[in-house]
Amino acid sequence: MAFFLGRLLSGFSLVTLCPLFFAVAAGEAVQPFLLMFAVSAGLSVGLSCAGARNVEGISLREGIAITSLGWLLCSGIGAVPYIAGGHLGVVDGVLESVSGFTGAGATVITALSKIPDNILLWRSMTHWIGGLGIVVFFIALLPQFGEGAARVFETESGTPVPTRARPRMKATAQVLFAIYLTFTLAATAAYWAAGMTLFDAVNHSMSTIATGGFSTHDESAAYFHSPAIEWCMILFMLLCSFDFGMYIGILRDGVKAALKNVEMRFFLVMLAVSSFVLAAELFASGMNVGEAVRTAIFQSTTVASTTGFVSADFDQWPSLSKMCLLFMMAVGGCSGSTAGGIKVIRILLVAKLVGLGGRRALSPFAREEMHLGGRTVSREVLMGAGYFLFAYCALVCLWSLIFTWDGSSAFDSVALAMTTMANVGPGFGEWGATCNYAALPTLSKLTVAASMLIGRLEIFPMLALFRPGFWRK
Repeated sequence: MAFFLGRLLSGFSLVTLCPLFFAVAAGEAVQPFLLMFAVSAGLSVGLSCAGARNVEGISLREGIAITSLGWLLCSGIGAVPYIAGGHLGVVDGVLESVSGFTGAGATVITALSKIPDNILLWRSMTHWIGGLGIVVFFIALLPQFGEGAARVFETESGTPVPTRARPRMKATAQVLFAIYLTFTLAATAAYWAAGMTLFDAVNHSMSTIATGGFSTHDESAAYFHSPAIEWCMILFMLLCSFDFGMYIGILRDGVKAALKNVEMRFFLVMLAVSSFVLAAELFASGMNVGEAVRTAIFQSTTVASTTGFVSADFDQWPSLSKMCLLFMMAVGGCSGSTAGGIKVIRILLVAKLVGLGGRRALSPFAREEMHLGGRTVSREVLMGAGYFLFAYCALVCLWSLIFTWDGSSAFDSVALAMTTMANVGPGFGEWGATCNYAALPTLSKLTVAASMLIGRLEIFPMLALFRPGFWRK
């Protein structure tokens, strides 16, 4: 396990050189990035030397540990430039780093215009690395890890419904990376053509494809006042809300692979209903039809994809609109996407589970096969979705109690808990669309960081680390 983590950090060390070279070229301070590289490289050498080199037989438990510890290590190391550069304190630096890697997009920086470009670039890069998945990212790029890589791959990018066996996980990770990179380059070109500067286009493309939400401007997407840029963002946020495995299926089987995807169809219906409700209320409040439709679709998409870009202060919208957005935050995107949230597939599975419970009440001894998208779904998969939803709701309640105890209002606390677990970013009220997390008390900031990490890794891999039996041989 230690050897695998060392290899992971060796790749991470190379990635940290990108903002370092950019700082040199731009004539900005390089010391924070030199320190980050030194810390990452030092830990990489230490772990690689301390660990056994046989990584072929990684168990499921080791895969969970590698994934969870890898995220913790990278999030901690990623905070070094913020802290060493004097831009943020320790707690704020860690929170900003965690928010970046998890794709939450919440920030504690109060004036982005005062932050050097190399720091802004690093913020966007943390989104891009974490969006695909830190471990999957480096499985795709580094030399072969061995068959044990499959365990780690499945732990980080798993889906509630088992997929077909993939004997070559590294090859699969490389195809996913190629699709991810293609989307990023396409988004960069589109944003640049729509009127962004090249620097803004690069940063916003990484943030969009990772469904993260970091911007180079405090006003987020509203800074550009450009319908063309907003429609480009809508397109790429939507593409990255779908299962990336579906794109592999399209490359292999054509468009029919997308048409058969029941999760994608349900997501689009949910998005259309939300956009209609928001557009109707915005039009009723005095906004013209074109602007109301564009704003409604943009905010529905950015919330459903858990990206968190802001084109309008939705905290001032009518209550029904805010409830729609809150629901979309909780559900999130499709499994296998870069989006966060509970995931659409789990909502469908839990609905099946509820329906099964109703039928069992009428016919206790009936044996029924459950199907979803033409595939048989086992009882274990249904129960797994139920376990996840229960744990998710329990954690939202726990975080809400902590935030309330720490000084936030009840509604703001619930919204903050939901938006951080879903890795959305902006919430409502005191922590709404036009606000940031800088004013949160220290305990709340630490809780927010924990919520983001647990939500990004879908709860159980992170919670498993706290079970004493997990560490016994």
